[in-house]
Amino acid sequence: MRRTIILLIIIFLLAIVVLPASAAMTGDDVLARVEEEMQSTTAHLQMNMKLYSASGDAREREMEVYKNNQEGLTKSFVRFLSPATIEGTAFLSLEQESGSEDMYLYMPALGSVRKIASSQRNGSFVGTDFSFNDLTILGGANFRDDYQATILEENQEVFVLKMVPTNPDIEYSYVKMWVDKNNWYPRKSEFYDSDDELLKVMTPADHREIDGYWTPQELTMENIQKGTKTVIEMVDVVYDQPLDEQIFTVRFLKR
Repeated sequence: MRRTIILLIIIFLLAIVVLPASAAMTGDDVLARVEEEMQSTTAHLQMNMKLYSASGDAREREMEVYKNNQEGLTKSFVRFLSPATIEGTAFLSLEQESGSEDMYLYMPALGSVRKIASSQRNGSFVGTDFSFNDLTILGGANFRDDYQATILEENQEVFVLKMVPTNPDIEYSYVKMWVDKNNWYPRKSEFYDSDDELLKVMTPADHREIDGYWTPQELTMENIQKGTKTVIEMVDVVYDQPLDEQIFTVRFLKR
């Protein structure tokens, strides 16, 4: 009898110790872990992009993305390489640790750099199904700068988060995100409009570990209400290699 009681006590104590850390995690804790796993110091990505209309017609683009997360500043640079109709179009984002962000767009046809106003950041990014605000999601976002998360559900495989914007410039009423417990990468994200209706769904696929970071080889953003979608395919990815700081300047947008 005494041995049984001792065994029960041991089991009880082990249950307390061995309970998964996730049991005590908050939604913001999960987001912090997602950021930690996704955010490399630097990244250089080459991508192919396909834009599908509601009728199924497709347009193809090539692009490259540079990211730098250092010294409290997240810097992103995007340039389209083809086709000729969009070649040279470039985008720059400079986000402070405080959450303030400056965005710039260069379009060769206009020949000038335009600063993106806060009121324009929910609009389509160069005809894609991504908004300017959505671009912060690519390559590892500072989610906690823009959202507050709560855990809706949890099972052995995933956390399901409800992320409510704290950034007034984001027009989604909330985002629902499924986070994989194995690699802490979002399996799927649903974006809801101001009427709480499903607007867009972002789905990564074919995750591979590159330089220690889990990276989807394909990323689809589907606009449910319009019937359109944008599919990004990774061609080449390099993490944590030195980048020229000149890339992340307004002057470089025109090069």
